[in-house]
Amino acid sequence: MSGESFKVVVVGAGIGGLFMADVLKRAGIDFVVFEKAKEVGGTWRDNTYPGLYVDVLSRQYEFPFRPNYDWSRKYAPGTEIQDYVLRVTQERDLRRHIRFEEEIVAANFSDGRWHLKTAKGEDVHCDVFIAATGFLHKPLYPDIPGRETFEGPSFHSSAWDHSIPYAGKRWGIVGGGASGIQITEALAWEDCKVTQYIRRPQWIHIRENPKATLWERLFLRLPFAYQYRQKKLWEMIVAGDKWRLEPGPARKAMEQEYRRYLEAVRDPELRRKLTPDYQIGCVRIPKSDRNYYEAVQKPNVTLEFERIARILPDGVELADGRKHQLDVLVYATGFDTHAYMRPMQVTGVNSVTLDELWAKRIFSYAGVGLPGFPNLFMLFGPFSPVNNVPVPMGLDQEIGFIMQLIERAKRTSSTIAPTAEATDRFVERLEEGMPNTTFVACSNWYSDKTGTPILWPYSQDDHKAFLSAVNWDDFEVTPVRTASLAET
Repeated sequence: MSGESFKVVVVGAGIGGLFMADVLKRAGIDFVVFEKAKEVGGTWRDNTYPGLYVDVLSRQYEFPFRPNYDWSRKYAPGTEIQDYVLRVTQERDLRRHIRFEEEIVAANFSDGRWHLKTAKGEDVHCDVFIAATGFLHKPLYPDIPGRETFEGPSFHSSAWDHSIPYAGKRWGIVGGGASGIQITEALAWEDCKVTQYIRRPQWIHIRENPKATLWERLFLRLPFAYQYRQKKLWEMIVAGDKWRLEPGPARKAMEQEYRRYLEAVRDPELRRKLTPDYQIGCVRIPKSDRNYYEAVQKPNVTLEFERIARILPDGVELADGRKHQLDVLVYATGFDTHAYMRPMQVTGVNSVTLDELWAKRIFSYAGVGLPGFPNLFMLFGPFSPVNNVPVPMGLDQEIGFIMQLIERAKRTSSTIAPTAEATDRFVERLEEGMPNTTFVACSNWYSDKTGTPILWPYSQDDHKAFLSAVNWDDFEVTPVRTASLAET
């Protein structure tokens, strides 16, 4: 490794990978991005289902280096987020650094470097390997007998088939989470015949989503207006987190607010079925822009709370024996949120694989590093603030931290990894804060098989402070020559 030949490989050209690429480009570091798909965008490229809107304020979903003054709504539709990502990619001249339709299937650390292999069999070598693969990229399908026998169109919500017209079809939506709610709501207002199959009702935020006014767009172009807006956004995020992180009257008040949304359901029995039996904030809260509760009371909509026993060629059979005939089946059943960079086969020091490292529990140091995996850095890895802060803001903190590690690795021709002891201390500290949060109140996709929510349980101010400067006592910095001798 030398300053002249130092190279970084980034895997993934979603929001995280593009953010990382722009920072590396500005720092003058040689890098390449491998993207398995044909285009950038990650989750915003893949998810194009009807009713998709960003679940935070549009202005919170911007790269800090590229403000957008022209969001059409308070909460932008998914297509608009993707358009913004494409525009940033072009404007920042990032596309020439990306190798599209090139999947990295294996990564092995040896001789002080990372040796990667593509699906096409090419070998690629780099000094630093950055996994910007996201945590919502591996679709989950329900384990329901007969799923392969359905004769009509069927697909996951992240692979929507736009060739199918809405009208004249009997739609079955499997899933009561965020995507299932948005899809059902959208199809309902299109007057489609739709049945949503709900395993567990959700607390749903019924929010207003007005169009952005001309004045709002012009105001942001005034000197210092953007900086003022971002400062207020951060203050709002920090203040808005408290009820999730600390017990108190704010938590109770939040539940009362969400119960008021349910008053829109006029049938008492349906309202009872739609009322969750767990604490609000335990799972990520779905957002509704066109009033889901009003939509599902339309005569063309059926909500089914009975378990699906099996899937038939022409529909589904429920556990109580009833059958529903369907033309289209959509699996709005989420993702394997703990896959991270997998199914890529990643092997660190002493031939330890990532699967072996995480065999008993999933962990990381600060969401960015792993002991025994030198110069491997993750974006939004385990214990990142995936439920506390908009992704671009969290990435800004993580990337700033990672750049400190990269710059030292390059300057000193070294490999850098958190120590096992420091990683244990980090995880223990987070586990100590978890009992105060709402995240432990029920089963959710945040939690691993031990029942531990893989989240940051403290305030965003704490997260920002933790990542503002590297505590080098927590890291093992090894000259590459020494690392190579140790491997032989």
